[in-house]
Amino acid sequence: MPMKLSIALFTAIVLVGSKTSPAGAAPALAPQRVLFIGNSYTSFNNLPQIYQRIAASAGHAPRQLKAAMPDGMTLHAHLVYPATLSLIDEGNWDVVVVQAQSQEAAASEQISEVRSNFLEGATGLYDRIKGRSPHAKIIFYETWARHTAYWNEPGADSSVGSSAVDMQARIRKWYQKAVAERKDFIIAPVGEAWELNYKNPKAVRLHQSDNSHPAFNGSYLAALVIYGTIYHTQKVNVSYAGGLSPAQALYLQTIASQAMRIYNSP
Repeated sequence: MPMKLSIALFTAIVLVGSKTSPAGAAPALAPQRVLFIGNSYTSFNNLPQIYQRIAASAGHAPRQLKAAMPDGMTLHAHLVYPATLSLIDEGNWDVVVVQAQSQEAAASEQISEVRSNFLEGATGLYDRIKGRSPHAKIIFYETWARHTAYWNEPGADSSVGSSAVDMQARIRKWYQKAVAERKDFIIAPVGEAWELNYKNPKAVRLHQSDNSHPAFNGSYLAALVIYGTIYHTQKVNVSYAGGLSPAQALYLQTIASQAMRIYNSP
């Protein structure tokens, strides 16, 4: 099987939001306990912390935020990983954000073993989370395609697609099939936002030089879409920019808002 996975790294973080924010106290229904389950696409640039700061800048700071982010971890592998299961089993989570390994959804198109593990991993994690946190909102963090330059590399893996467009189409298809298996399993259309950026005449590079992992602005865009999905808003407008210029932050907030509107349109 062409996917090369590593599960050597486990990171668990706890971030406590401030009691107040520039926008005032968090709304009564704002999620107070948030868990991220993913791998390096979540740990790079500390996506959970970016989300926390975005939420805090809008007055929605969570009281507690934790994450399981082993490098290269698939959904199915998380189902048997003690540290991940321990965090899930704490229970009483308000929101759990789940991110698949970056190749597994796309490779599901052609490789039956990957497909079954992807779908079983998604539903298995959903069931485990709901068993411990019945009222949790479970967000499936859709990943993005490799940068178009990836397909010029000698070692490009054709099992994930023939181009960035093909890979994103596969990711979209299999994420949608996974959430269709369970009620109230919600996709955060991060990959759609990345694709919108790269189609834009004013596109900025969101990938690092490896053509896979996110640069800071890519993680910022991902966090904006996750924030918009959690709060069910189609206009993402927050004050936190994370060191980006106001123009850069506004552009990415506009892309996130466009992705939310398109993805949630009838």
